[in-house]
Amino acid sequence: MAVITTPVQVANLALGLVGQRQLIGAFNDPSVEAQTADLYFETTRDELLQKWDWRFSTKRAVLALTLEERTGWGYCYESPADLLKAQQIYSGARMPGQGDQVAFTKELNDAADGHLILTDMVDAELFYTVRLATVALWPPLFVKAVAAQLAVYMAPALPVKPELIPTYEARAERAFQLAASRDANEAQKDPEAESEFIRERA
Repeated sequence: MAVITTPVQVANLALGLVGQRQLIGAFNDPSVEAQTADLYFETTRDELLQKWDWRFSTKRAVLALTLEERTGWGYCYESPADLLKAQQIYSGARMPGQGDQVAFTKELNDAADGHLILTDMVDAELFYTVRLATVALWPPLFVKAVAAQLAVYMAPALPVKPELIPTYEARAERAFQLAASRDANEAQKDPEAESEFIRERA
């Protein structure tokens, strides 16, 4: 597969997956293919970004405290402007496990024009998914996953046999699972410390 670095290239890959020869040059082209791609591209991208805690689109930020208060929570922080999905509050562990999780939630602010991150952690640092629009930063398997899901949404508007859509849906799910599996392997945990029993035997 050629290197794909633009949204239009992703859309054309999706069109190819459903057997369409009519490709597009831009989202504002006067064609059904372009109009349908323009309609679904961004929401499909965001859907896939939210579906998994992708390492390539994860960012961290020390949160800014607000003056708002919420019963039951020690601190109310302003949500980062580029946040798409909150993942976790940094607990101090380099690679937090289940026992290291810091409780938090996301809630609308008083003005209803933004969101808050509520937690009991002082000087909280949030790991979160950003709305990464730069296709050149997407791993190839994520590109394929977005294209496969986009093909599912575009197919009903195109000259595609309806009975083929379940096949496209299954292919999209496989593409997502493969991309998520590869992403999960892009980290290395610290070696587990030997137990006292093992050290004494050595």
